[in-house]
Amino acid sequence: MNPTYQVVLITGCSSGIGYELIQRFDRKGYRIIATALPNSLAELESSPAAQSQRITARGLDIADYEATTRLVRETEQSIGSVDILINNAGISYRSTVEDMTDEDEQRQLQVNYLGPMHLIRTCLPEMRRKRYGRIINISSVGGMMAMPTMASYSASKFALEGASESLWYELKPWGIHVSLVRPGFINSLAFTKVQYSRRKAAGESSPEYDSHYENMKTFVEGIMQRTPCTSKDVARRIFKLSRQKRPKLRAAGTPDASLFYFIRRVLPRFVYHRLLYKTLPGVSKWGPGKPQDKS
Repeated sequence: MNPTYQVVLITGCSSGIGYELIQRFDRKGYRIIATALPNSLAELESSPAAQSQRITARGLDIADYEATTRLVRETEQSIGSVDILINNAGISYRSTVEDMTDEDEQRQLQVNYLGPMHLIRTCLPEMRRKRYGRIINISSVGGMMAMPTMASYSASKFALEGASESLWYELKPWGIHVSLVRPGFINSLAFTKVQYSRRKAAGESSPEYDSHYENMKTFVEGIMQRTPCTSKDVARRIFKLSRQKRPKLRAAGTPDASLFYFIRRVLPRFVYHRLLYKTLPGVSKWGPGKPQDKS
């Protein structure tokens, strides 16, 4: 299909991968709906990229299902039905399972899994009618290998991966392609946007986990500041995938994601888990002290 007649809906466009994506699609002539959280909309609207007449910036909290449905229906009436949907918006909680609250868990799932699935369901009737569509869900290396203090984030991405795989089978008869892109570490300031659970933020977390938090924080931030891969690199891979005739179900967003996938697949599971545990930063300092006497 001619890009001039295609509508692309991309979530999470105020910065990072989403912001780079709208520029790539714009240069090829696509009509773009770029969303950002309502409190970030002004930032997106004032950015150089959003000045293109082909880009419409809209405020959207992906967890607000009514607003999502309204956005898709208004887009269908004013511009046209969505041809390419890219679920890029996401958040990440850095918290141990014990420190998460029910509200934190729900928010993590709403933004990273439940919201994207609602958006997909809303776009699908028109895609099926046209017998054409592209759905690209931005997953993560965390969607295939879990790390300490990021259980809920990984759970949301594992869920997105499972649903996307099922969708691949369900939608293939209509010519609708479903893909997952797994970025690994990206050189960005994304680590500054990581959220802590309400219990952790209020200083009510269990002090026994202090080493978990401090060592993992230093480890992740150090890698993100040293890796050569940027949001532009990931956006380039996503854009290329969106234009392929037969796109893969799963695609690595960064070179390290390919390496992690290889390690995960090749090593026996018990070896993989032991190796990963021993390489955790400062793990010898985790859980100090002797078990309490319960007698």
